[in-house]
Amino acid sequence: MTFVYHKKEKPEISPYFHLAFAQENLRREKQRAGLLASVFGVGVLIASFFHSFIPESAFPHQAKMDVLRVVFSFMLFMGLYELSIWNLFRRWLQKGIHMPQFTKFLNATFEVTSISLLMYLISDKFDHPILVMLSPFATLYYFFIILSTLRLNFWISFYTGLVAGFEYLLLSVYLLEQPSLVADSLDLYMSVAFAYGVKAGILVLCGACAGFVSRQIQKSIKTSIEGNETHNQLITFFGQQVSPEIADLIIKEKGMLKSQHMKVSVLFLDIRNFTKYADKHTADEVVAYQNSFFRIIVDVVNRHGGIVNQFLGDGCMITFGAPIPLDNPAENAVKAGLEIIDEIKKAVFANLIIPTSVGIGVHVGDAVIGNIGTETRQQFSITGNVVILAARIEQLNKVYGTNMLVSQDVINELSEYPALTELLGVVDVKGMEDGVELYKLS
Repeated sequence: MTFVYHKKEKPEISPYFHLAFAQENLRREKQRAGLLASVFGVGVLIASFFHSFIPESAFPHQAKMDVLRVVFSFMLFMGLYELSIWNLFRRWLQKGIHMPQFTKFLNATFEVTSISLLMYLISDKFDHPILVMLSPFATLYYFFIILSTLRLNFWISFYTGLVAGFEYLLLSVYLLEQPSLVADSLDLYMSVAFAYGVKAGILVLCGACAGFVSRQIQKSIKTSIEGNETHNQLITFFGQQVSPEIADLIIKEKGMLKSQHMKVSVLFLDIRNFTKYADKHTADEVVAYQNSFFRIIVDVVNRHGGIVNQFLGDGCMITFGAPIPLDNPAENAVKAGLEIIDEIKKAVFANLIIPTSVGIGVHVGDAVIGNIGTETRQQFSITGNVVILAARIEQLNKVYGTNMLVSQDVINELSEYPALTELLGVVDVKGMEDGVELYKLS
């Protein structure tokens, strides 16, 4: 198994990001609409008690009633508007519909302008209309600016602040009065545009700050989505060869598995007469057969905690106990080998693959595991006599006409012997000084 690293280049996963981010963005829009609906709902309650809060000396009864009607209608309308938007986004999420970007700008314009319109409509209820710009209603701009961060777009947040600042300044200039002949502290607010210009500037800055926060949230979400997709891609890639648990370990260690001695069981598998089959069939037929065959192998190996270390075309090398240790790697390997033979028979009977015979050899022992290679290309390697001997044992299946052979060391590790276990005796193995005691398991 080979791991390839690119330090500077990142995998291109933008299609997935755009899809996932669009859904996340719509969820944030739905949250925003829900929050604003709640805010205006509270506003309806406050407007209902408006009459009791303001003394007659400060606000005449008729003026209060006029303001109440306008404010109550505004709060109720905006609450219902945001609630309908929330419901619309909920349905879009269920159907997987994406929200067009331009609708966000239209919505921001409508919301901000509605506040400016509200203040304009009630301004003539004040002795000095310009004082409406100092009323609590002007602070409603901030709700839209703050919650624009949930739109996860710098320019929409900045645009919200820009529209708020522009409309606030425009309405202020329109409502300004001529300065009185007698200097008064209120003249600063009633006849000079400077104070409102500063406040308008603050609104624009608030939009820029909200945009900055929005961009940071967007980057954070993007990093999270990309990281999750990269993880999923690696799991998918490794999952064709290893169990999810092993894939997780490889990813957590960033492919740089520490070199160490481990007790492992190695299983070699060979497809009998594969070369003859490949010579007489098309490339597509051969690959289709290999995919069907190895799908069986991988599924069985994963169930028993093994790792397909190498695909060899007409076979594979499988290890148990590395890089994740197992309590009894030999037993896992034997169970996997017997199940592979059984699953192949079932697949042949069900016409999922052509009649297939395999040879399996299993040995257990100490091995050195770790990554070998260069900084840019690493290969997970298992080295030791256990690998060589397992390969030699597999080849002896051809001599004895068997499907699965294991060494005495493997048998010693088993909690119970499989049915039909048969001792074949001590066999000389090429490259080994001492003979190996072999057992036939099938």
